[in-house]
Amino acid sequence: MGAQGPVVATSQPLLPPKLALGVFEVVSEALFDNRWLNLDYQNASGARAKVEVMPLGLAQQGPRLYLVCRYRDYDNERSLALHRIRSAEMSTLSFEYPADFDLEKYDDDGRFGYGDGTRIRLSFRIERDAGLHLLESPLSADQQAVELPDGRLEITATVVDSDMLEWWLRGFGDAVSEIQKQPAP
Repeated sequence: MGAQGPVVATSQPLLPPKLALGVFEVVSEALFDNRWLNLDYQNASGARAKVEVMPLGLAQQGPRLYLVCRYRDYDNERSLALHRIRSAEMSTLSFEYPADFDLEKYDDDGRFGYGDGTRIRLSFRIERDAGLHLLESPLSADQQAVELPDGRLEITATVVDSDMLEWWLRGFGDAVSEIQKQPAP
């Protein structure tokens, strides 16, 4: 068996945000025991709210941890940044884990990419040097890449539409053009 090297970051490394004392432990225990959580949560805009949530899973995105949950009396999932939870208290009330929820599917639907799971057919043109990596690491299994007479690549792929996709495309600046999004077939 050969030696393995390190996993190399693809973006600027960041330190993880600090969590309020005891939050991780309480959230983890509630997840394990299928118990409701009472949270004091402060969103990114600074607004605070007391919320009661059904914890469904934890996910790590880069240096951040997120709690996937359902608010009481709602059947849609949300992701709450653990570092924005000011305090957490586990309820004595238990719940039946929803049979219709799958954390892996939630991720596959692009929900951690700040989208709602909508799949689109994306096409764009990109300068060859900037897009060469897409020939080795495609955006999707159905990606098509065509080299144009001017040397640019035309990329077409079915992807989840999300804020992360927008940030990624904007990161190429003028090297990307003619971006088109159509509903996925």
